[in-house]
Amino acid sequence: MPAIMTMLADHAARQLLDFNQKLDINLLDNVVNCLYHGEGAQQRMAQEVLTHLKEHPDAWTRVDTILEFSQNMNTKYYGLQILENVIKTRWKILPRNQCEGIKKYVVGLIIKTSSDPTCVEKEKVYIGKLNMILVQILKQEWPKHWPTFISDIVGASRTSESLCQNNMVILKLLSEEVFDFSSGQITQVKAKHLKDRQSKFTLFQLKSISFSCCCYLLLTKDLAPFFIVVGPFRYALRSP
Repeated sequence: MPAIMTMLADHAARQLLDFNQKLDINLLDNVVNCLYHGEGAQQRMAQEVLTHLKEHPDAWTRVDTILEFSQNMNTKYYGLQILENVIKTRWKILPRNQCEGIKKYVVGLIIKTSSDPTCVEKEKVYIGKLNMILVQILKQEWPKHWPTFISDIVGASRTSESLCQNNMVILKLLSEEVFDFSSGQITQVKAKHLKDRQSKFTLFQLKSISFSCCCYLLLTKDLAPFFIVVGPFRYALRSP
C-alpha cells in the first residue's frame, strides 16, 4: 500500500476509533464508499478500517448515531452489522441494562420503519437486516428475559397492517431457528431444548401469535402474507 494510503488509513482509523470524540459521520461514509466503490489499495484500506471499528468492544455505542445521521444506506447497513456482531459475540457479558437498551432500540426501529408501507417497500434490505437482528436478540432473551414478547408483538400487530405483515416475517424467521423446513424435522440443535416444558410452552405461543396475525390479515383482506408464511407454520402446528 503506498505511503499516502497508509497515512490516510491511519488517520481514518484514529478518528473513528477515538470514542472520546463525536463520531465523524462524513468520514465514516467516505470510508464505506471506498469499500463499495474504490479499487485496489483504497478498497483494502477501507476494509481494514471498518473491520477494526466493527471489532471494537464499544463500537455498538455508535450505532444509533450511524443510523440517525448517515444518509448512506451502505453505512447504515454496516451499522446494523456492528449491532449484530455484538449480539452474537458479547451479549451474555453485557450488563442487563445495556441489553435492555439495545432490545428497546431495535424494537423501536422496526416499529418505526415497518409501520410505513412506502418505507417497507423502499428499504427491504434494511428492514430485513433489522428483523434478523431482532431474531438474534430473541434467541438470547426469549422467554427468560423477555416473557412479554408474545403480548408485545400481538399488540403491535393490531396497530398497522404493514407492521403486522412484518411481524409475521419475524415469526417465520424465528420459527426457522427451531425447524428444518426442508425435511419437516426439528433441527438437532433445538431438539433437546424443545423437550422441556418451557420450550413447549414457547412453541405454543408461536402458534398462537401466528394464528392471531393471520386472522388480522384475513380480516384486512390482504392474504398474500398469510400464504407466504403459512407453509412453514404448518410444521409447528403438527408438533406435539
